[in-house]
Amino acid sequence: MKPASKLPLISAALLTAGTGSLLAQSVDQPTTDKVYDLEGFTVTPLEEFSNRAVYGETPVAFSELSKEDLDRYLASQEIPLALNYTPSVYATNQGGGAGDARINIRGFDQRNVAVMINGVPVNDMENGWVYWSNWDGIGDIASSVQVQRGISNLDLAVPSIGGTLNIMTDPAARERGGMLKQEFGSDGFSKTTLIGHTGLINDKFAASAAIARKMSGSYIDGVWADAWSWYFGASLKLNDANTIEFYGFGAPQKHGQNLYARNIGSYSADYALGLDGYDAAALEESYGYERGFAYNETWNYVDPDYAGPQADHHGVGPRRFDDYINERENFYDKPQVSANWYFRPEDSRWSWDNVLYYSGGEGGGTGTYGSVERVSDFGGYFHRNRDWNAEIAQNEANLDSTGRAQSTGILRNSRNNQYTVGLISKATYEASENWSTSFGLDWRTAEIQHFREVRDLLGGDYYLENGQQKTIGGIIDYNNTNTVDWLGGYWQAAYEKDDFSGFAMVGLSQISYSFVDDYNWVNGKPMQVDSDTFDGMQLKLGGRYNVNESTSVYANFGYIEKVPIFDTVIDDGSGEAYLNPPDEVFTNIEIGLNYTNQDGTLLLGANVYNTDWSDRAFSKFVSVLDANVNIAGVDQRHRGLEIESSYYFSKQLKWDSTLAFNDWKYKNDVTARFDPDNDPATAQQFNLYLRDIKVGDAPQTQFTTGLTYMPQSGLNITGRLRHNRKNYAGFDPLGRSDEDDRTQSWRAPDYTVFDFHANWKLPTDTDIEYELFLNVLNAFDKKYIQDAVDADSFSGYHDDFEASGDYADLHDADGAAVHFGAPRRINAGVSMTF
Repeated sequence: MKPASKLPLISAALLTAGTGSLLAQSVDQPTTDKVYDLEGFTVTPLEEFSNRAVYGETPVAFSELSKEDLDRYLASQEIPLALNYTPSVYATNQGGGAGDARINIRGFDQRNVAVMINGVPVNDMENGWVYWSNWDGIGDIASSVQVQRGISNLDLAVPSIGGTLNIMTDPAARERGGMLKQEFGSDGFSKTTLIGHTGLINDKFAASAAIARKMSGSYIDGVWADAWSWYFGASLKLNDANTIEFYGFGAPQKHGQNLYARNIGSYSADYALGLDGYDAAALEESYGYERGFAYNETWNYVDPDYAGPQADHHGVGPRRFDDYINERENFYDKPQVSANWYFRPEDSRWSWDNVLYYSGGEGGGTGTYGSVERVSDFGGYFHRNRDWNAEIAQNEANLDSTGRAQSTGILRNSRNNQYTVGLISKATYEASENWSTSFGLDWRTAEIQHFREVRDLLGGDYYLENGQQKTIGGIIDYNNTNTVDWLGGYWQAAYEKDDFSGFAMVGLSQISYSFVDDYNWVNGKPMQVDSDTFDGMQLKLGGRYNVNESTSVYANFGYIEKVPIFDTVIDDGSGEAYLNPPDEVFTNIEIGLNYTNQDGTLLLGANVYNTDWSDRAFSKFVSVLDANVNIAGVDQRHRGLEIESSYYFSKQLKWDSTLAFNDWKYKNDVTARFDPDNDPATAQQFNLYLRDIKVGDAPQTQFTTGLTYMPQSGLNITGRLRHNRKNYAGFDPLGRSDEDDRTQSWRAPDYTVFDFHANWKLPTDTDIEYELFLNVLNAFDKKYIQDAVDADSFSGYHDDFEASGDYADLHDADGAAVHFGAPRRINAGVSMTF
């Protein structure tokens, strides 16, 4: 490993987190000014396999949270939320449900962000999404979390467009011992975590295990969490050439949800009226009927005497709560296990890394089915909490000729049972002192069963579906099985000499899908649809040059032809194949600089990037054609400037800061014509007017800063600020079909949030260490909008637009649906390390 510079220990902790830009947040008090070379840092086989970027070497922009950072700042949030102090990264908990977080990097949502755990991709095989409730507790056992922005250092042939989020665990890096942590917090939060490590036994074996139990309410009505998480990792060194590692983790959980964004006036009339463009008349309609910031329409009270059972993936049993019922609840368990084999023969130029993994899950989400009564006097049509008591009474009274009660409305489970099996194999050859090459394969296959079942009959004995009496657990509405088959391969070459290092990578991928409908049979057998095989390609180039001991520059380029996701190939509601699966292309170019001053007290990183998304496609059913089509041709441009810096005023005081200026927008209008039969009578034309409209769903300007004070060894006090601007509401581009509508989507108010963290390792003369910690998130209880939907058709107020015809009245505050950010929350506790 070539040193970029020699740095004092005061900043050495930052090196493992730096970006091709910079930095971690480690703030341990330095104890010496001795100089250390970068060659002193080693990389484990797992880190090499996982494409972990290395400061001073990897020519991409990246940031990293170390284990110490996670302990100090995560505060038992989901991992994406800890990354909000990273440039161009935006994460929210959406409606506030545990595990319902989402992350956006450089304006791209999770479908175009590769999420890896120990080098294994965890994005959904059908649509690329990531469901963070499946990985609850991963922050407790993570050794580091690294975000590579842009094309990233990932050699797998997967489209990491916005970036790559890589979560690492490493049992072999632990000394013998363990940790017991007890946390308490706002809204009844309680979490107990126990972690143990064997340490290295006979220089051959090491293992770690962890288990955690979490219970919580929420600042949102009707939202709660009941979760476990577990982890096991082991490493066995068979001999000097062969090492085997095993990993397993899971997070069985249930939680109440708040899925629906609402009109701003639904939460607070005063806040709504304080916004430009919010029409006071909206408050007189049901759209804006004030219910408070904790409002959630997907739950309501029920008579505790009602004892109807409910079904989930564990079978049939009693309700969780006696006095209320959640309309929307999520329950899932998706463990993942893997076996890694590293072949590193001594005195050989070859190495070979392999991982075989399995991930299987069962669970789903709840909702209503049929006609379920709503509360009639709850503030109008758009505040429609379910009236469970009225529905139960109605169902109990609806008797058939045999005296059995037929339910007219029920609770249902939308189930998703799935498994994925995969194999990743990579071989590397050191051709010379300067040249190395690697190549590998990535094979995955997945099967996903989607079906609905009766969850709660709400007082009835059965629900009538297609002439059949369905009881608890009975399948209703649909039952289909999808398969996904993926094969990828890559070749990469790397060169390093003196002050220059660079790489080139080519990756190819193939994907195919199938759909089997077990609910609606045709000609006496299930309907089946098999897709074509779709090809994708990646090309990545990057290089870094050390100008001097203080300064290095880098650049990278990427070209990606993305394979289409399942949802743009087959409609798994109808089983109909789309006429024209998309062929989307991404190109990215980035230039960056790193600077470290002579004494290592200042680290500065800056980069500019430009990413073009060509031929983005949007799915649509065309009734005249009686077919599903993709409207292609939409182009997006994402470009920006990102800056990170860290400065030690002294050994006791450290300052961190990030800045991101982004410009994400649609580049063109689109005219799409569909004429598959070459018949003018059936030809369809669609026009989308998107040119210069900003891409929504994340703030395009971000600023963060933080001060850490370390008055004595083991005591860290940190205050941090994050400021977000130009957060344009998300919207459906298919709705921009009027040439006169050139108005930007509604821009949510800019906001600033302060967080406070304190950790104190108590002085001790024993082998047992105690640490007290306190986290105050949103310390000043700022009321702010974190997610918004423009011109919402369900809870937006549009009477002003219908009266004026002015599109400014459509894309305004009273037309939006929003989720507010979380209020002040406290997380505190004690950990015992032994």
